Amino acid sequence: MRRPFEQPAAHHARLAGHAAAGDRAAFVELYRALYPPVARFVARRVPVRADAEDVVALTFHRLLASLPSLDAARGTVLGYALTTARNAAADLARARAPGGGVAGGAAEGDRAEPADGAPDPLARLEADERLRALARVLAGLPEATRELIELRFGDGLKHAEIAALQGVSEAAVKQRVSRALRELRAALAGPGAGIEEVPS
Repeated sequence: MRRPFEQPAAHHARLAGHAAAGDRAAFVELYRALYPPVARFVARRVPVRADAEDVVALTFHRLLASLPSLDAARGTVLGYALTTARNAAADLARARAPGGGVAGGAAEGDRAEPADGAPDPLARLEADERLRALARVLAGLPEATRELIELRFGDGLKHAEIAALQGVSEAAVKQRVSRALRELRAALAGPGAGIEEVPS
């Protein structure tokens, strides 16, 4: 259980230490704490639900195996988990590539079905067009700027989670996200952007 006023990173580190010593209950609690951000992170990179579930499972398997060697001085447990998830997703992408040793991904039917109340086809078409326009603008931004925007608004990570992933302070992330949004707004204001709104 998280202690009063205990910061998430300290809570995760304490659980990881107990889990590394063989405390199964501590690992279950750590899993429950880390699963939401890890699952969101993977879902953005692995669109097929069955594959995403496999990547998440592999992430926690690797995390469990690595617990005895985790060094809190080198980064947070969440940062390590997200880095592990990114590597696992990259491993899957390489395996799915031609000549990668896997004969294709999951069937189209394995993709998540649209939720009830989904927008009508015209609304979806308009939304897709806005997303394509935004993707074009994002593609023209510096890689570091694009990654920050994707992590914050695409993956839904909080500033603290991005800080853990990138190994910097939360204050630094807030400053960088603010600067990235200014760059995005400037790009969207240019001719032919095709989209008018930007997250805040």
